[in-house]
Amino acid sequence: MSSRSQRPVGRRAATTIFYFLALGSGILRAFSVGFDLVAINTVFGDPIVYGFMSQWVSFATTFGIVAILSIKSGKGDRRRSIGFNLDPDFGRLRLLPRKPMLYLVLAGVFAGISTFLYYTIIGATDASAVLPYGQLVIIYLLMGDLWAEKDTPTIIELQSIMSILIGVLLVGVEPGGFNLMTLFIVLVPMNMASALVTFYQKKTKQYEIEPGLRVDSLNMRVWMLLVLNIVMSILMIPLMPTNFLESMMEYFTPLLIFMVGSSVATFLGLVMYIRALGRGSMSVVNSLSSISVVLGIPMTLIGNLLIPGAFGVITTDAFVWVLKVFGVTLVMIGVIALQATEVRSIVLIKVKPLSGDILPDLFDIRGVQSAAGIAGNHDYILSIKSRSLGKTRTNILKKIQGIHEIESIETLVVLRDYK
Repeated sequence: MSSRSQRPVGRRAATTIFYFLALGSGILRAFSVGFDLVAINTVFGDPIVYGFMSQWVSFATTFGIVAILSIKSGKGDRRRSIGFNLDPDFGRLRLLPRKPMLYLVLAGVFAGISTFLYYTIIGATDASAVLPYGQLVIIYLLMGDLWAEKDTPTIIELQSIMSILIGVLLVGVEPGGFNLMTLFIVLVPMNMASALVTFYQKKTKQYEIEPGLRVDSLNMRVWMLLVLNIVMSILMIPLMPTNFLESMMEYFTPLLIFMVGSSVATFLGLVMYIRALGRGSMSVVNSLSSISVVLGIPMTLIGNLLIPGAFGVITTDAFVWVLKVFGVTLVMIGVIALQATEVRSIVLIKVKPLSGDILPDLFDIRGVQSAAGIAGNHDYILSIKSRSLGKTRTNILKKIQGIHEIESIETLVVLRDYK
């Protein structure tokens, strides 16, 4: 199993890695939806039966991939699992400790609900509508971040969320207006379930099995997918047609390439998504992964040129396309503005002579990611993160200054770092 001391020094900035992970998860999500749409629109038109087969194929594929990634390579101290390259916390396929496994079970339950709802609507619309509506989960996630921090949103955050909200709605518009039933299903039960999935995934990923070693995203995906499939199957079976077993046997082979393609894209996308959650706030990660909204339009256009009808019906209404392009622009503006607000800082602290240990007090302050006692001109060093420089000053530094043992504080804003 890897540890922090075993990891090579990163050659890329931490922010670059974070953007790569969050954006990459959105791109792969778009490909996953694309595989599902082509399969449903060209091979087998029952999304419930297809979803049932696809998700269990996904579990088998994921389990097999993670088992292969558990194979060790290298020699001596450099001997690591192949999966180390995907997630440095990964050692082998294994059950997680009790507490993170509980978080993961909760994430799987809500993911099962969200996945069931996804397959109920995917057969009724096209990629340019399915992908945007799912990004409305950002609203719930920002509310979750604010609730966790017992804080109020900044003006920039409100403007960013409104920009993403309006943009997403415009991208999903249809010639007759909005598909209100689809919008309601996605906005209320599906996105609320997705927000809880993200919340419990983040708690799981942040759990330290041992110092410097967190829960890995590969094992998270395997066990959450198992719970997801059980919950989804319980919800789907009552809706299955009477001949669903015969249908699965007849269409399994023609659908297999699409199901495996969707499984691999989803697996890699979620691994990147979970790793991004370990590096940034839920709302920022999801705002960056909303690149899938932008991809929905070219995917629908190009996909239907290659395979007519595979990605839904393309409207010829010029006004609708103007709205969609304007919506994409608003989404990108909101994404850029929201992710730009997050600030990391290093705080150097010097305490008064004969002061006791205040390390636990410092670490308990919300926003402090790590705290350590050091030797030299300063006594403690903190790594803190907040949603804006103003929040750093008002929510974190004021609480640090309120500890009476502290003599002086020096704050350094991080412009670029490597991990």
